[in-house]
Amino acid sequence: MLVLARMRDESIIIGDEITVTVADIRGDKVRLGIAAPRHVSVHRKEVYDQIRRENQAAAGLQPGDVAGAVKSPSMRAGNGPAPTGDTPEARLLMRAALDQARHSAAGGGLPIGAVLVRNDQIIGRGCDRSIQSGDPTATAVIDCLRNAGRQLAYGDTVLYTTLLPDHVAAGAVVQLGIGRVVIGEAVHARDGAPPKPPVANLLRAAHVEVLDLHDSACVEMVDTFMREHPERWRSSY
Repeated sequence: MLVLARMRDESIIIGDEITVTVADIRGDKVRLGIAAPRHVSVHRKEVYDQIRRENQAAAGLQPGDVAGAVKSPSMRAGNGPAPTGDTPEARLLMRAALDQARHSAAGGGLPIGAVLVRNDQIIGRGCDRSIQSGDPTATAVIDCLRNAGRQLAYGDTVLYTTLLPDHVAAGAVVQLGIGRVVIGEAVHARDGAPPKPPVANLLRAAHVEVLDLHDSACVEMVDTFMREHPERWRSSY
């Protein structure tokens, strides 16, 4: 292993196409800015390992393995959120949230999306509009809840969001009494920076069930966006 010492704003060059710059140093954490061509994938080590595991698992799937994806018994009407966690149906619903994230990115916004679900039916969709509207509170979760409209109750709803919610969105989840939050990934979230406590801890303390799918598509989408639009991500998130 080659070990190089670098200071803030100093860079190293890998080959002819990749530049790694030390963007910030805070205690034992170092933030790196990476400039690489689009055909080169850049991931955190733990994310790369997760993607490899998911790809290996997907290679072994048979048609019968996903036969229940459209209607999972654990999510039938009246049964509430599925206690079994990561199901094929959860992955399908996360795809709907991903579509919202792509819609935001295509319109000049951040690639974050969310959907609100009751009894397998999407009742609200939203994407991050903080850049487009100039409103820092117009996150994907808030946009989704606004589009869903006022509900008589929220305890039987499930919120799917491509990225771990921020504290504003988490407060809305707790205030409304949403029973469950399923997130696509949390590796890109600015979560719990002092003095703020981690969002997942806040939600669980309010008896909200939290499930992280560690979804590789959600991770790759933000990785690509950060590589192609680093200034937009830094200035807004």
